[in-house]
Formats: sequence, C-alpha cells, structure tokens
Amino acid sequence: MLYPCGARRFGSSLAQAHQQAIGWIGQQLQMQSSLLAYRDAFWVLMLISLAAVPLALVLRKVKLGAASPVGH
Repeated sequence: MLYPCGARRFGSSLAQAHQQAIGWIGQQLQMQSSLLAYRDAFWVLMLISLAAVPLALVLRKVKLGAASPVGH
C-alpha cells in the first residue's frame, strides 16, 4: 500500500524532523528574547544616564578647602 509522502517508509524520520523543528523554534525564541532583553536593558541604562546629566548640573558646587559645616 502506498502512503502519502512516504509516511510508512519514513515514519521515524518524520517524528525526528518534528522534534528538530520544535528544537529550532525553541532556539529562535530564545535568541529573539535575549535580543529584546538586551535592547530593553540598553534603553533603561540610557534613560538613567540621561536623567543623571541634569541632576549633575543642578547640584551645587563644593568649595574645596573650605571649613566643613558643624552640626548634625
């Protein structure tokens, strides 16, 4: 009896191809999620850096060699 696509003759290799396809999809998913996580971390660090620049400009200047204030 003939089976479509040679399913009888290649039954084990079809199951193996299915497992390989599932593994490949898993690898692609992992690579894409790693890239998105890296991109998100880069954006967060960029926003923190951009917020730190105005903060550094707003801070008052420290006079070196001056007496330190006494108190608590």
